[in-house]
Amino acid sequence: MNFRKNFIILLISCFGLITNIQATLSMTQPKSTTATAQPEVGSTSILNIQHWQTSQGTPVYFVATPQLPMVDILVLFNAGASRDGIKPGLAKLTNSLLDEGTANLTADQISQQFDNVGVIYRTTLDRDMGGIGLRSLTDPKFLEPAINTFTQVLTAPNFPEDAVQRIKNQVLISLQEERQSPDTIAKKAFVKLLYGDQPYGHSILGSEESVQTLTRADVQQFYQQYYVAKNAVIVMVGDLSTDKAREIANQVTQGLPPGQPANPLLPAKQVTIAQQKAIDFPAQQTTVLLGQVGITPQDPDYFPLTVGNFVLGSDPLVSELSKQIRSQHGWAYTVTSVFSPLQAGGPFAVFLQTRNAEAQNAINLARQIVDQFIQQGPTEQQLADAKKNIIGSFPLSLDSNSDILDQLSYMVFYHLPLDYLDTYRAKVDAVTVNQVREAYQKHLQPNNMVTVTVGGLMDSAIANSSKQGIVE
Repeated sequence: MNFRKNFIILLISCFGLITNIQATLSMTQPKSTTATAQPEVGSTSILNIQHWQTSQGTPVYFVATPQLPMVDILVLFNAGASRDGIKPGLAKLTNSLLDEGTANLTADQISQQFDNVGVIYRTTLDRDMGGIGLRSLTDPKFLEPAINTFTQVLTAPNFPEDAVQRIKNQVLISLQEERQSPDTIAKKAFVKLLYGDQPYGHSILGSEESVQTLTRADVQQFYQQYYVAKNAVIVMVGDLSTDKAREIANQVTQGLPPGQPANPLLPAKQVTIAQQKAIDFPAQQTTVLLGQVGITPQDPDYFPLTVGNFVLGSDPLVSELSKQIRSQHGWAYTVTSVFSPLQAGGPFAVFLQTRNAEAQNAINLARQIVDQFIQQGPTEQQLADAKKNIIGSFPLSLDSNSDILDQLSYMVFYHLPLDYLDTYRAKVDAVTVNQVREAYQKHLQPNNMVTVTVGGLMDSAIANSSKQGIVE
């Protein structure tokens, strides 16, 4: 699970896509959830996951951790950037505006009320999910006012016009700053080349052109459509009784309209021909991304693919990409590969940074390593070492309340079984060399991958790019 955490971190840092984190899904009721009056207590042995539904039909998942007098609460909606439609940046803008004012509170009053009781408030948004959460002490004198304010922010935001314009300006500044980052330029070009006009094909922030056109009415409409009880899931971890957890879950959602779950996303289409985009940038290094559409969290080959990737490129020290490109040739300080599962199929990507003069050599070798791994898979010893490392680091993924919240949120948003953590190590240990090889041959097509380079371009790289794709 530390392995999964590394994927999510890399996903955020390299592509802005999340745990992030997926066949086409909607926020319908998980099969394991029932609508009984009393919560069902999960039978899992690692985490005692209790789950039920609120009176509004929102699934709730709760893990009691009495060791510390605090609680983490996260309300997630199937309302990520993939729901932007023809208005890129709308999901991000809506999510950022939730605490900018309610019918009864200004943004300053909301901030002050949270500060008065020591609450940490946060918003979260990636390509699949959007939501808000808090961390609070569980002493009633702190928790009760915290939940009251949180409920207003969630259920009654009024999106003041001046706040809409201010947040839009902040996003526009961020977009301008991104022009100075070769990593960000590469990420945005990569997802655009990979997904085109599909829901994952644009930046989470949107573009300068799209953000300028967004209005308060757009935000209100997005909120009313997606921030509804039947498009939500609540995750709680902390020092609460089950009765108190039920009370809080009902309170924070009672003001939400029932609404409907978001429609499932269509599966992402694979690129069927190799494409390359070379973007000139005044830098001593070239940033490279190459890859294709990958998998969903529920893919039957998830474990062979991700365990195999530990050998291919996930481990920064002993992976094949790192050993050959970095250690043997010295062509890159950073080189890694990652599967980033998403609802409609997240990317598989190789990421590296290298000196301009070595860019084409590094790219050629990366492609060769990936192709060889697809054909041969890992050795028995490599696989055994990878499984030992993954299984050994597993307890670190549940080391704190926030870690538990992250793992539980991923599980329930993507409708993974509630015994997922219990069976995780056994499924890792059961992976065979043949399974890895077969899964890679099934899912990856090295001759159809897209490649993006950002940096000082060589003549040969430009010529090659002109034949296959676009040069800027």
